[in-house]
Amino acid sequence: LAQSWDCSPLLACKRMKKLFTLGPQFHGHGSVMFAWQPGGNLVASIGEGQRNLFLFDRRGVQVEEVALKSTAKVMQLEWDTDGELLAILQQGEGIVMLWRQAEKKLEVLEMNTKDPTFLAWSKKGPQLMIGTARGNMMIYNKRTLKKQTIMGKHSKTITCGAWHEEENIFACGSEDKTITLSGDDGDSVMKGDDPLRLKNEPSLVQFAGVRGENPNESYREKVVSIVLGDSSLLLCNMREPHKPTELSFQVKYGTIKSYCWFGDGFLVIGFSLGYVVIISSQMREMKEELSSIKYHANSLDCLCCSKAAGKIASAGDDGIRIISIKDFKEIKSERIQIRPEARVTQMHWSEDGDILSFCTEAGWVYCYLAKLSALSATCNNRMAYLTSLREMTVIEGANEQGNKVVVQTDVEPAFVALGPGHLATGMNNRIWFYSCAQQNASRLVNEQEYIGSVESVSLNSTHACVLIEGRVYLHPIERNSGDGKTTIFPRQEGDRSITCASIVGNFLIYAQSNGRLQYFSLVDGTEVNEYNHENGIKRCYPNQEGTRAVLIDTTGSAWVYNPVNDDCLPIQGFPSAVDRVLWDSVDSSIFVATDATNVWTFIYTQVEVGGSGARCLGNVELGPEGELKIESAPTPLGHGQVAVLLVDGTVVCQQSSGTLTQQRLRTHELLSGIGGLQPSEGAERQRVSFKQALSLSRFQLAFKIGLALNSKELWIAMGRRCLDCLDIAWAKKAYRQAPSPGMVLYLDRLQTVEDKQLLSGHVAGLFGRFNHAREYFLQSCCPEAALEMHCDFQQWEQALALAQTLAPHQLPDIFLKSALKLENQNEHQSALTHFEQAMRDCELDRVNHLAQCRAGIARTSIRLCDFQRGMQVAIELKDPSVCKDCAHILKSMHQNGEAAQLYEEAGAYDKAAELYICNKMFEAAAPLMSKIDSWKLHTDYAKAKEAGGAYREALAAFEKARDSDSMVRLYLDKLDEPQKAFQLVRETPEIPGAKRIAEYCRKNGNICGAVEFLLLAKNHEEAYTMAERHDEMETFEHGIGEKGTRDQHMTIAKYYEQRNLLTNAAKHYSLAEEYPMALKLYLKVGEKEIDRAIEVVGKARNDALTHTLIDYLMGDSDNLPKDPNFVYRLHKALGNYMQAAGTALIIAKKDQEEGNYKQAHALLFRTYQDLKRQKLALPQELWRRLMILHSYVIVKRLVKAGDHAIAAQMLLRVAKNIHQFPVHIVPILTSVVIECQRAKMTTEAYQYSCMLMRPEYRPQVSEQYKKKIENIVRKPCADAEGAAHDTQSACMYCGDNMGDAQLDCTMCKNISPFCIVTGMRMLRDDWTYCPSCNFPAKRSAFTAALQTSDQCTMCEERIKPGDLPMVTDPSALIADYKSLFQAIEPL
Repeated sequence: LAQSWDCSPLLACKRMKKLFTLGPQFHGHGSVMFAWQPGGNLVASIGEGQRNLFLFDRRGVQVEEVALKSTAKVMQLEWDTDGELLAILQQGEGIVMLWRQAEKKLEVLEMNTKDPTFLAWSKKGPQLMIGTARGNMMIYNKRTLKKQTIMGKHSKTITCGAWHEEENIFACGSEDKTITLSGDDGDSVMKGDDPLRLKNEPSLVQFAGVRGENPNESYREKVVSIVLGDSSLLLCNMREPHKPTELSFQVKYGTIKSYCWFGDGFLVIGFSLGYVVIISSQMREMKEELSSIKYHANSLDCLCCSKAAGKIASAGDDGIRIISIKDFKEIKSERIQIRPEARVTQMHWSEDGDILSFCTEAGWVYCYLAKLSALSATCNNRMAYLTSLREMTVIEGANEQGNKVVVQTDVEPAFVALGPGHLATGMNNRIWFYSCAQQNASRLVNEQEYIGSVESVSLNSTHACVLIEGRVYLHPIERNSGDGKTTIFPRQEGDRSITCASIVGNFLIYAQSNGRLQYFSLVDGTEVNEYNHENGIKRCYPNQEGTRAVLIDTTGSAWVYNPVNDDCLPIQGFPSAVDRVLWDSVDSSIFVATDATNVWTFIYTQVEVGGSGARCLGNVELGPEGELKIESAPTPLGHGQVAVLLVDGTVVCQQSSGTLTQQRLRTHELLSGIGGLQPSEGAERQRVSFKQALSLSRFQLAFKIGLALNSKELWIAMGRRCLDCLDIAWAKKAYRQAPSPGMVLYLDRLQTVEDKQLLSGHVAGLFGRFNHAREYFLQSCCPEAALEMHCDFQQWEQALALAQTLAPHQLPDIFLKSALKLENQNEHQSALTHFEQAMRDCELDRVNHLAQCRAGIARTSIRLCDFQRGMQVAIELKDPSVCKDCAHILKSMHQNGEAAQLYEEAGAYDKAAELYICNKMFEAAAPLMSKIDSWKLHTDYAKAKEAGGAYREALAAFEKARDSDSMVRLYLDKLDEPQKAFQLVRETPEIPGAKRIAEYCRKNGNICGAVEFLLLAKNHEEAYTMAERHDEMETFEHGIGEKGTRDQHMTIAKYYEQRNLLTNAAKHYSLAEEYPMALKLYLKVGEKEIDRAIEVVGKARNDALTHTLIDYLMGDSDNLPKDPNFVYRLHKALGNYMQAAGTALIIAKKDQEEGNYKQAHALLFRTYQDLKRQKLALPQELWRRLMILHSYVIVKRLVKAGDHAIAAQMLLRVAKNIHQFPVHIVPILTSVVIECQRAKMTTEAYQYSCMLMRPEYRPQVSEQYKKKIENIVRKPCADAEGAAHDTQSACMYCGDNMGDAQLDCTMCKNISPFCIVTGMRMLRDDWTYCPSCNFPAKRSAFTAALQTSDQCTMCEERIKPGDLPMVTDPSALIADYKSLFQAIEPL
């Protein structure tokens, strides 16, 4: 348990516990009435205006629902004295209902007068008195079922009454202000027949027995108490009823709400203003107030008393207050809070004082448990204790706030037992078994009745063992589990000698008076262990697993029994009078023995040096050598406490009232569970905690505290204690902190040892007790450990002598280790002998051992110059590491050839080839060269091959060595393959090879090659000189490309300028960044180099050069204006895209006026794309000209596809801008008329026919169409039905409807994109775009157009139908399109 424990109560049993509540689901939301059955087994309740009466048991479980005859308000519910009949009186009903509980039957008790108003059952007899509205009475006898009517008892309605507790007489009160006293036959018992007349209407009539003047007399006066007018209390002595005593109270108290006679001496009265007044019930003291306290702030509603509990309960506006009769003070811890709007209307306290019940006018009935008996049981770290009359709560480790299981029992238990998953409760000879593993699975699983009274019960997960009169009954817990068979122990019929029994895990453990302790396996159904003690066993206390048990025999001695090895160790210092023994549910090595006043703590250590032990704990000190000195000391118990559970050093105690408390053991008092102390606590307190942790063998906690203290003395003590307990791991940690490195290193070897004797031997040897160590080793399961000890000390002679007799099978290993040592000492001959002996006595399946031996033989044989044997053994092993070791030895002995062979066998090809080449064994090295990557070896091999004249092989080797210079040399000098050398240097330009080739070319007159390779050799000056001298400047120029230096380009430019090669000179002036000179030469050349001149100006970005070029283009210098396209290109080169756009518009206008529509279209398209790439605003004039030109361009394709309607729309768009097509006005208008006629658009056809008939156009009309056009003009007609007009759709920006051919929205002034296939306005739900130029198109139209032509109508790039993107939401594209037209004015 991680939390700390203190001695505070776990369960506040003083506080009232709510048993159950009955809410509006039964009673509605009005007032409610309830009545408890005598004996307290059932409670009946009904709400106002409800038809159904409910009966509940003591747990609040509904047991019956009774439907009444009507929903009339119930005035009274009253049980008879035997609890057989429940009488029900309803307002306005002429009958009384009787519920017979035994028969579950509702009867009707007919009334002659049909007007009952009050009823009351006799407290002693079977009579039911019923009063009526006319003042008559009826007495019903439940035994004889007879009804007797008494007429004229009162003149008005009977409203109240009561029966005497002991005598069968009753008193009735009526609205006629009289009280009558009658016997069970209805006759008056007063002297004379006259009733007792009162001054006010009576209410709350009660009988009481009041002591007379002499307090020592046992006789009680029979007194009738009556409330008059809610303000005074009238007391009438039966002996003198006409001389009553009236008690009046102060006005500040308010009116009387309730009162009760309490015990022998008190009368308790509750008043409406919150006061509770207590007066003596003795006649001579009756007028004196013993207490008068205002317990409620504003009002009091009800009051009731319990003699058994010694308490008074009063309900008011601020809840229910519980008042002690001892001192008349409120018990604040038992205060019950209720909702202020829910006024209490009725209260009841059970006869035994256990249950307080009350109801409210909001439809609720509450039942609270006022006190509880002490009853508990434990299992492992779980605990079950009584929390209600028939409620057991199971908690973990006495942690009430954690997970818990609440079990509702069938009876109020007298004894309990707890198992892993079940709870047993019982009384006398009956036991009820419940499942309690989980809250939602809690249920009754079995009910068992036994022959004889139960002495003890014990449970495991499946079975229960019950001790009855010296015999144990073993049976399954659950009714349907297993075979349901009950086994009785002992098996002999007459043997009743069992003194104690318990069931733990899968074992039944029972002890007999003859000293026999038996373990019975529930799995095998047999006795699995038997131990015979020297004396009779009285009690047995097993731990949670049954692996240890504390036995107390008839002599009073205590023992710890271990069933695993039958060890039974005496417990020293065990107290003589022990009530019980508890095992710690967390630390299985700790148990305590308790008596009435003290708790003794013991620890059982199973593993120690030399055996097991059990000792009593207490005060702890450290000896001079670090040993622990423990003095026994008990932990005192509080008065009346009984230890029931031990959890990690905390004793959970139960008091006689059922309260749970916790107390820390003296031996654990400074240990807070496994967490230890806080670092802030004092050093001395931490030292005590450290010693306590060591005494409890809690080494983890001791280590944590030791880190805080950091004392070598404490670390040594911990290490010694850990070694005493054979805990090597913690001992090593302690010695490491001391620090003691030697101990740590030695303990590393002991961590895996499990045998106790073997480990004891190691620990003895650790402290230098070698004789004891040898003895422990030889007694252990591994006597070879003694041999290993000699081996560890490398005492090989002793080890071999011991192994001859003790472990002959270890001789090969010892010989091997001895041989390895001798080999390291360079005693190779002895080492070889031991290696051979290690092999001779070894089994063939020990492959690794044999391999080590053969490796040793190979090494030592070579050392002894037996090369053939050593090499043969090493090669046969096929172990690369062995071959490498032997090769290294051979190399050190200058046996290079043999070493190379072993390196080759080991896969070390580099070393093998190196040795082969060193020894000029080229044939042996040749196969290895393809397996190595070392360039040095390849170079050496190549040189050796070249020296031998094998030039091709040398060339291949130089290639692997990446020695291109040597390869060039071989190509040129030896193989006469210069072209391959040239190609090699061009691919891998290396300076030495390039120089070699340049010299070769010079010698052979290849000036061009010499210049090229001099450049590759970085010898630029010599290359230039040679190129200039031999007129190979083009080669030099090609060699340096555009990466030459400025000086190089200037030199080349001057060279070309001198030779009047102006274009070449200008090019290199530009590369040398001499832009003015470059421009000058380009302009001097003329128009054919204007593009390069524009490129120069674009690079220079110099205003002067720009103006010079513009002047040239405009003809200022030679009066010959140049093509405007040059100006357009210039602006693009300078990045002046807007000026370029303006120029493009001018050029396009000119082309358009000349009829070059495709050129104009292409120029505008390129300009559009340039502006879009630069994210510049698009001039609307450029866009409109492109749109009009594109509309004209696509007409031919539309007509060919037969789409005359759209073709007509495009031509109409062109016709509206016909001034942009001056060369082809008449042909275009003719096409308009023809396509409009085909599309049945007669109005438009007529309009443009009239235009063609104008004098300026008519002569140009083709004779083929002139007559037809004239007919259209002469005979105009309206549009035919089905004529194709421009359909409409919503604007993609504002939603306003406009024609599909219309691109400008008159509403929002936005320009919509057009389809490049049809020229029509784009629609959101049919969108795609050209993947090349990104112009939008209708997907359906584009797909159809690609079936006949695979070119985009805008950019003329080839497109596949599958390349068209699918655009589901074009919003982003529309926004980008719209942004093209912002922040720019038309040009």
